[in-house]
Amino acid sequence: MVSILSFILAILVGFGVLCWSANRLVEVASTLAFRLGMSVLTIGVTVVAFGTSAPELVVSSVAAFNGSGGIAIGNVVGSNIANIGLILSIGGLIAPLMINARVVYRELLILLVCTIAAAFMLADGTLTPIDGMIFTAAFLAYAVYLLKSSSGGSDEQDVPVLPISTARAAIEAVAMLLLLVLGSQLLVWGAKGVALAMGVNELIVGLTVVALGTSLPELAAVVISARKGLHDMTAATVIGSNIFNILAVLGLSGLLGGPIAVDSDSLHIDMLVMVGITVLLVAVIYSSKTLVRQAGGKGGVQSVAIWKVAPYKCAMLLAAFFAYITWLVISTL
Repeated sequence: MVSILSFILAILVGFGVLCWSANRLVEVASTLAFRLGMSVLTIGVTVVAFGTSAPELVVSSVAAFNGSGGIAIGNVVGSNIANIGLILSIGGLIAPLMINARVVYRELLILLVCTIAAAFMLADGTLTPIDGMIFTAAFLAYAVYLLKSSSGGSDEQDVPVLPISTARAAIEAVAMLLLLVLGSQLLVWGAKGVALAMGVNELIVGLTVVALGTSLPELAAVVISARKGLHDMTAATVIGSNIFNILAVLGLSGLLGGPIAVDSDSLHIDMLVMVGITVLLVAVIYSSKTLVRQAGGKGGVQSVAIWKVAPYKCAMLLAAFFAYITWLVISTL
């Protein structure tokens, strides 16, 4: 039998690995963006966002393959809610949340459309192979769009560049993503073990520690990028991760385990919360103050529009998230 000291050690080691790998990931990702002539925003939307969603992809795919539809779908919905309500809001409270015009006019609207479409497609409480094919096709189309718009431009912000080669930056980025996943899983295992050893209800542990655990890589990446002033990566990581969760994770889950049926009543409530907090995010950003940032690009110094989200608006998102978690816990008692 594993002792509680082993769980505590796992928490400490996992937390250390998580923090170190997230810090290094942000550094090598920004370096990779510079070396490849890509914007930090694009790297955030792709490499960092998709990579930090690896836990969701693994958990949901395995759950779908094993016939655990509730876990497969619930993991995506819960992670998307946490990404906006917890992770992005914390990033905005740590450092001013400033969002690039491209994210506002493109990625944010893509996320809104994907979220509403997912709600309609899952309204019957079933994720079918056809749904999976539609999600997967949409993800491939989105990936092609990202590749065509991957070059850096006048909206590029100054970023720290490490004195390493492009190849090493790419290898380190992959390695840090793997460490992020391993660190988060170690932390979740330790926290779950301590909670159960202390007599906490296993269902409550699953709804809190395990559900939030798959979002730890995003949290670590967002916090580090916010502290380093990489505002483009902060918002892009969360929004890109949510798009990936809906299109790629739900798509693969539908293809592997479909048709997946879950409790439609419970799913409807959670889906409404996911749609609601996404709409709230859009409203918060569009109602925020627009600033002009001077940025250098291929065409020289140009003016770039950015949206600065006030801390109290990030606090609103955080309050909405904790209200949802409180309701979730109360409803299971």
